Amino acid sequence: MKCLYLIFACMSALSSCSLFTDEDPKKNSYQPLWEYNFDIGYFSSIDPILHNNKVIYSALDEKKNDFSANSTLEAFDKEEGKMIWRWDKTIDDSYDQFYFESEYYLNDNILYISTGIDYAIDLQQGNTVHYLDQPKIGGQGFFGKDDFIFSTFDTQNDEKSTMKYTKTNAFDWNILFEFQRNDTVAYTFRDVLYNEDNDDLLYFPYTKWNGTNFFPGFLIYSLNSKAILSKRTYTEITNDHFVDNKSVLIDEKIFLPCYGMVICVDKNSGELLWQKKVNGNTSRSGILYSKDGGFFVNTELNLYSLNPENGNIIWQKESRAASRLQYHNGVIYYTGGSKLRAVDAASGESLMAIEAPSKSADDGAFFQSVITIDPENEKIYTASYTHAYCYPTLR
Repeated sequence: MKCLYLIFACMSALSSCSLFTDEDPKKNSYQPLWEYNFDIGYFSSIDPILHNNKVIYSALDEKKNDFSANSTLEAFDKEEGKMIWRWDKTIDDSYDQFYFESEYYLNDNILYISTGIDYAIDLQQGNTVHYLDQPKIGGQGFFGKDDFIFSTFDTQNDEKSTMKYTKTNAFDWNILFEFQRNDTVAYTFRDVLYNEDNDDLLYFPYTKWNGTNFFPGFLIYSLNSKAILSKRTYTEITNDHFVDNKSVLIDEKIFLPCYGMVICVDKNSGELLWQKKVNGNTSRSGILYSKDGGFFVNTELNLYSLNPENGNIIWQKESRAASRLQYHNGVIYYTGGSKLRAVDAASGESLMAIEAPSKSADDGAFFQSVITIDPENEKIYTASYTHAYCYPTLR
C-alpha cells in the first residue's frame, strides 16, 4: 500500500491534458456525447449499471409526485445512447420500495436487486428471471458474493437485528446470525466486505447503540463453520459516530466511514489504527480508495484527500456531496450541489462544475446523485430528473 501511495503522491508532478484550463462552469465546449429524454422523469435510485455494450438507468414509468412513482429499468447502447430494452416489470409506487435499490449485485448477466421486493433480472434482454412475490418485512441492503446474497432485517416488533442470506437461484432467506434489540442495546448492519485471500471470511461493519451513544464496529464471520469468529465495537471513540456508508477493505485494512469521522482498523486483529474527524457526514458520497493509492472522503461540507497510512489530511476543499465518488486518470468525479463536478486528485483543484443541460430547459431538472464511469471507453454516465447523459472524461 505504501508503494501505491507514493505513486499517487508523485502524480502531482505530472502534467495532464484537461478539457478546461480553469473552473469556469459556463464554458460551452464541454457537451454530452449523447443524451436521452425520459419524457416522464428519473428517480435517483441507482448508479448507472455497465453491462457489456449497455448502460442501464432507472427511470420513472409513471410520474405521480417527486417522491413516489412507478420506476423501471432501461438499457441503452453505451456508445450511441440508443435504447436496447425496457425491463418487463415495474417497481411499486412506494418511496420505501426505492430506498435500498442503490445496493445491488451483478453476477454474470443477472442483476439481483432489492426494492422491498427482490428481483433477478437478465440484463441481456431485460427479462425477470425470478422474484419474491411478497415484500421482505424490514429488509434492507442487498450484497452479493459468488452464489450468495446477503441482506439485513429488523423484525417487525423491533426485537432482533438479523443478517440473512439466500442463494442466487431463488429468494429463500435464511438466518446467518442475529442480535437481540432492546431499550439499551441495538445493532445496525451497513454492508458486507469480502476477503479476496480467503473465501471463507466475511466482514460485517455495524453500528452499536448503547441506549445513549452510537459506536462503529465490525465482526468477522466464517461461512464454513457458520459462526462469528470475532466482534469488536470501538467504544473508545467519543461522541456519536455511526457507520453511515459503505466500508472499504484494502489489503490488511478496513476503512469505516462514520458520521463525522473516518476510522481505519486492522482486518485481522480489529486494532484501531487511526481515526480522523471530518466536517459533516459521509452518508451521501462516502469514501473512495483509488487503484493508485489515493484515499478520498466526501461529506456534505468538505472533500478530503487523506493519507491512508495514518489519516493525515493531504488537502481539503469545500464540497457539496450528493453522488458516490468516481475516479479516473487522476480526477475525482461526483455530482453535488446540482452540478457535475471534477477535482484534480493530486492537488484538490476544481476542474469543472457544470449544470445539467436540462436544468434551464426542463424547469430545474438538475443532476441527480447518480454517476458511473466506464474506464474502458473513458465516459461518464449520469442523469438529471428528465435526461440520461453521457460525457467524456476530462483525461
